[in-house]
Amino acid sequence: MRRLGAICVLFGVLLGLSPLAQAGLYERIVGNEFTYFELKDKETAEPFENVWEFLKNPDRKSHLLDPRIEPIVLLRTLFVSTFEDQTTYTTQEGDELPLDSTSMDPSLFGHRQGWVLENVEVGLQGRFNETGLYYRVKFDLVPREKDGSQSDDYLMDAYAGWNLFKFIDLRIGRMKIPFSQANMRETEDMYLIYNPTLNVLIPKRQSGAAVTLMDPWGILKIQGGFFNSVSMATEEIQSNDQLLKVGRLELNIANGLEALDLRPWDLELSAGVNIAQVEANYDLRSEHRWMGVDAHFHLALLTLEFEYVVKDFESEPHEDGSQDSLQSWGWHVDAILHAWPGVLDLVFRYEKMDGNDQYENGNDPLTLFGTDELVLQRKSWITGGVRFHITNQARFDFNYIYRDEQEGFSFDNDVVMFLFQYEL
Repeated sequence: MRRLGAICVLFGVLLGLSPLAQAGLYERIVGNEFTYFELKDKETAEPFENVWEFLKNPDRKSHLLDPRIEPIVLLRTLFVSTFEDQTTYTTQEGDELPLDSTSMDPSLFGHRQGWVLENVEVGLQGRFNETGLYYRVKFDLVPREKDGSQSDDYLMDAYAGWNLFKFIDLRIGRMKIPFSQANMRETEDMYLIYNPTLNVLIPKRQSGAAVTLMDPWGILKIQGGFFNSVSMATEEIQSNDQLLKVGRLELNIANGLEALDLRPWDLELSAGVNIAQVEANYDLRSEHRWMGVDAHFHLALLTLEFEYVVKDFESEPHEDGSQDSLQSWGWHVDAILHAWPGVLDLVFRYEKMDGNDQYENGNDPLTLFGTDELVLQRKSWITGGVRFHITNQARFDFNYIYRDEQEGFSFDNDVVMFLFQYEL
């Protein structure tokens, strides 16, 4: 009987039925050392020795090597099939002409066919937990602009920062500007294969300094910074008029509910407001102003995101010195159904965008191809697809994009995309 009783006790411990197993473990980080100890009384245990320990911002992510030096590897390869070459388009004069998309840049918004090596990102990042210092350096070996066209700007991230405490994060170097939730999301975490089209209206990674202020509970976050507005990482600004000023205010409603013990299980709910301005942007060389709002919702198996961005800017001066006031805008709604959490997601996006009401090369749409065709067209796209998470590092995506092009001419040019992604 004693032997049987011992076996039953052991079996209960293995199944987590004993009080000891129910108590679990509590994690504490000191410097770069992880320590675990039994948390027998969850209600009375003191996880922090004092208020400063509570305010510290440790890095609890799992690490491949060491939190102070971690490799960055991202590989994304696409197989793309478009139907553009099989269609004609109608000009404003009513003429029907064949579309020769092979003369366009091989971007997401131009001609793409066959296998495309989309991203090869490599770099290093790390954090020194005892001091709160961190860094990140990353290159893309097949660099592209935001519209997907090829680029010579290989440097992506090159910054250092300090975030020892939860309420402040200081950063200097080259980084994504704190504007728009879609813009700040890392490439490997995008819901669809491509970013929303409105993302091309937002300045890309720039060199500068940024600060983030947040309360200890993560309810209210304020981000801001000053950046250059040049096109390449190796360029230097010529005057202070080229400084880009950016600000973002984000309210995390779910964290507020959690502080009041009212947060439903697995709820994420936040909203943000974004502003930016530069006196002399590099393209076009005039004043640019951006404003945007965004929202994020997640509960159980459903994730929803919305975003709206407006860009106001002046045209380059005419011969008489006058300038035209122009405006670009875009919005999108994303819906993700986590049909098999951690394994299979169903994704959907509806988006609209209008770059402006003028063409840089005049009003003839035929001159549009071979230039920046995205910014200068009105677009209405519908995308549906699936994401299959093969492992934590590998993923397979399928997207079908219904693309309705408008502005001076119209045609349907749907796209089918298959993506394989691997990240380390």
